[in-house]
Amino acid sequence: MPTAADFLYLAVVLDAFSRWIVGWAMANHLRSELVLDALEMAVTQRRPRDVIHPSDQGSQYTSLALLSQAS
Repeated sequence: MPTAADFLYLAVVLDAFSRWIVGWAMANHLRSELVLDALEMAVTQRRPRDVIHPSDQGSQYTSLALLSQAS
């Protein structure tokens, strides 16, 4: 998303059942921290017992940081 200051990236976590956005994060980079921040917001707000978080959108979704967070 281009802005007046820079280019921003948005990561969202969508609840597949309710189809509501339950977590999001915005940053000027595409590193794994962006995805981790959105996922952390979703988990904090919803406190799920079991989750499925599929994605093939890029390397930030397959990073060791995200995989270790999911364990």
